[in-house]
Amino acid sequence: MKYVAAVDVGGTSIKAALVSSDFEIIDTATAPTPKGDSTGIETSRAIAELVFSFELKRPVSAIGLAVPGALDEPAGTSRWSGNLGWKNVPIRDLVAKETKKPVAFGHDVRTGMVAEMRKGAAQGFQHSIFIPIGTGIAAALVIDGEIRSSDGYAGEIGHVNVGHDRLCVCGKHGCLEAISSAHSIGESYKEISGKSATSEEIFNLAKNGDATALKVWEDAIHYLAVACEQLITILSPEAIVFGGGVSVVGDELLVPLKKKLDERLTFQRVPQLLIAHYGSQAGTIGCAMLALDAASIA
Repeated sequence: MKYVAAVDVGGTSIKAALVSSDFEIIDTATAPTPKGDSTGIETSRAIAELVFSFELKRPVSAIGLAVPGALDEPAGTSRWSGNLGWKNVPIRDLVAKETKKPVAFGHDVRTGMVAEMRKGAAQGFQHSIFIPIGTGIAAALVIDGEIRSSDGYAGEIGHVNVGHDRLCVCGKHGCLEAISSAHSIGESYKEISGKSATSEEIFNLAKNGDATALKVWEDAIHYLAVACEQLITILSPEAIVFGGGVSVVGDELLVPLKKKLDERLTFQRVPQLLIAHYGSQAGTIGCAMLALDAASIA
């Protein structure tokens, strides 16, 4: 039995899991993502501490590392990540240096799609899209049965202009991520109500008739539908799989989204809308799969 560390670096926290070769999650750990870490050094050290904590329980053969943003995956470099404040950070090599272990490196969304393609909701489709909705939003694109990344630049659906006036971390106005991500749902609610709440709490408030929460939630779904319409028109997926924290509400996301898409689509192929089999752990399982691939050839 081999064991690997699956590490997902997000804008708020670093989530790690100790995973066995039969994909059982043995242990999990989190740490805050260091703020203002433009070099990635502090982040790599935080990752190393999480990995070393796992080694007190099981030997770690390799690490699967996923980060958001535009990546040069073969080089192991984060070209740009707005949520992390990174530009041209050689994060794979930094983590390998700190841990002295093989590191498989990938985009956080595309690693989630690896899990969903191999053993999850995207199995059997030749053309599909995976959209996790968390701190940010991006998409993994499967065309002709292969994940396509276009040198690491493809899939940044969170930075498509969907027609609102909110400012995004990328410096532009109107981006999907700035209105429909879990973080932005919370920010929108706070701006209107003056109260802090998570996206899940806002969803529950909306269900119970809170007018502000309902508007914020409906806006998030509306603009998600606008972005999905663009993806559907250009790529014609057979299925769109939703993951991330916002997807935990399941049909409460899919049903109103499908209704809005039915109103907007005309000639386009209408895709199946699905919730990720691995839910918010899709990236973790995908990282583990990549790490186990790396461990087998190390």
